[in-house]
Amino acid sequence: MVQVIWQLNNDTDMYTKKLLFLAACLAMVMFGIACVAIGTINEYLTVTFSVDKIFIGLLASLFAAGALIGSVSFGPIVDRFGYKVIMIVSLLFLFAAFEIIGRTDQLPVIQAIIFLLGLGGGIINGAANALVSDLFTETKGAYLSFLGVFWGIGALSFPLVTSVLLKIEMSYSSILSIIGLLAIIPLTLFLFLKCPEAKNSGGIPYKKYIQMIKNPTILLIGFFLFFQSGFETLTTTWTPKYFMDVFSSDTQKALISLTLMSISLTGSRLLLGVVLKKIEPWKVLTAGLLITFSGLVIMKFGTSYSIGMVGISLLGFGAAASFPVMLGYVGTMFPDISGAAFSLVLVMALTGNMLLNALGGIVFETYKVASFSLYMMGIILIMFILLYFIILKLKKQNILNN
Repeated sequence: MVQVIWQLNNDTDMYTKKLLFLAACLAMVMFGIACVAIGTINEYLTVTFSVDKIFIGLLASLFAAGALIGSVSFGPIVDRFGYKVIMIVSLLFLFAAFEIIGRTDQLPVIQAIIFLLGLGGGIINGAANALVSDLFTETKGAYLSFLGVFWGIGALSFPLVTSVLLKIEMSYSSILSIIGLLAIIPLTLFLFLKCPEAKNSGGIPYKKYIQMIKNPTILLIGFFLFFQSGFETLTTTWTPKYFMDVFSSDTQKALISLTLMSISLTGSRLLLGVVLKKIEPWKVLTAGLLITFSGLVIMKFGTSYSIGMVGISLLGFGAAASFPVMLGYVGTMFPDISGAAFSLVLVMALTGNMLLNALGGIVFETYKVASFSLYMMGIILIMFILLYFIILKLKKQNILNN
């Protein structure tokens, strides 16, 4: 009888884990949509409100600032109080943002809503990754990669669906309203499911936090993700405009560039779930950076829309490994305070997101969007240097063997 009860409990726990993983994946779909929202509605904002590239860069920075605050806050809250409330609140933020943004004609409201979109997205990104790392301690790398697939599904679907619906003359307001309603699905799951218990319900472990902040390896990882995060958002924000200016594409064809990049990124993360079990993650990541750089070279020197599409697909495919690999290392290094550890590196990542996007807006206004590929090449070269030092540190700590 005891064995039967134990087996039932195990089955129930696994069933709950799978449902929580599903809820986290659906929440990441919403985060993926949020990440490409500015790029998808870039032309709409430019035409409707006559804004310039600096304003679009400002919106991207506001999104990053909101995500930064969300990343700062989620870690200690999750470690102290658990996942349920914070996931529900963050999904409500996304629901409200999408419902409002298509209905307002005030630029200050759009700025505030983009900030709210980033805040909810930042919480979801950090908390969902930390939750999956806690649920699947032995296979966190593979499951984090699969979680990233759902980010790709969101990032892929929004530009594609928007492009199709615009062709049948659906308004942006209606499109954004439909997208907002999708947040209700994962919100409902988190409302009824039992999440893992808080790790530090007795208080905040200040000593562990201080030791973590002083660890040079996690700081190097944070700086690596500083550039990776900026790279990703710059890509989703400016790629459609790049194709319109450099390859003379119309709006619908330019949006396809985002879709293709998301397809390649999503496919790459599906492969990572298998590849990371057979090949050392840092080797996979190094290969990914080389592929990304190759894609940028093709975009820079390509002479046609089709060649540009090859470049952007390589860019998406190569960029897929950075976050799953680095977050996997962070989860392994700090299992007892994973929420705070994820929070630290994601704060650093989103700081880079904000600063590199603000700088990008100025660079592209001054030197035109055609300078996009050179700007991005510089970011990748810096990431190669950081990766070299991260590998050295991880080898000294024997983390690469875990």
